[in-house]
Amino acid sequence: MAMGAPRVAASSAKQVTKRNFVEAVRELRGHLEACDYVAVAVQKTGAPTGWRRALPVDTAETAYLKAKHAAESFQPLQIAVCPFRLHAFPSKLVAYPYNFHLFPRDELQLGMPSYSFSCQSSYLSTMANDGFDFNMCIYDGISYLSRVQESVARQKIFTPQFQQLLPSPSTSVADSVFMTRIKSRIVQWRKGHAEPCKTADGSLVTSLSKLILGGELYGSRPSMSIDVCSDRQVQLVLEAVNLISDDLVPLVVPNKTGTVWTVRLVFTSSKEDKNLLLVCISRY
Repeated sequence: MAMGAPRVAASSAKQVTKRNFVEAVRELRGHLEACDYVAVAVQKTGAPTGWRRALPVDTAETAYLKAKHAAESFQPLQIAVCPFRLHAFPSKLVAYPYNFHLFPRDELQLGMPSYSFSCQSSYLSTMANDGFDFNMCIYDGISYLSRVQESVARQKIFTPQFQQLLPSPSTSVADSVFMTRIKSRIVQWRKGHAEPCKTADGSLVTSLSKLILGGELYGSRPSMSIDVCSDRQVQLVLEAVNLISDDLVPLVVPNKTGTVWTVRLVFTSSKEDKNLLLVCISRY
């Protein structure tokens, strides 16, 4: 008696973003080591058309140049990885699907990978009809660098350091003006994260507020950068933070010469979150 085709059993696809990336990769590695084969698919913002498509008459060099142009023109927004494992008794094929959401974001504040890419309306419409979550992709998608960009970034990155507030000398008029301006900016920025809008249009208002006031991310935490031109201004920023709230962690960022040129404020959601951040910083 001939055996029928194996039954297929699949769990719901795990949506992988920057928030659960480490955990998901660890889990995926285990499935890859135990699987029988793997399927991979990429969802991009478009595809080459007309003469830019690869043709049977193309030479290897021409085909490569066309593929390179397509890769540089269209942005991959999702990479699906699905390990399969075949069970003999009972005859069953088990799938473990993962959807990695990608979005180029200049998280290191180095101007990389800040670039434009092409979109085709038909592709975006199809993705929307298939239930693709563009909000999750844009806000929580995993950012990345090419190998060349990573090498450049390693040369440019300067590790932020936590710095204690020192006793303050007498304050000049210039110090008072700087302090007032910085306090107002910090308070308005922090309010957007500590006191989200409760109205029906709250999410829209909050997004517009963050756009106007400026916002960055330090890992997964909201942050903002304040440019300074002296050690005295660094201390004034630290003093302002100390007066405003305990949920802000100030980090000083040096330049190539070791001189502080930016104070980066990181918003923490709780006392435990703040302690965790300080522990992570101390390990650098």
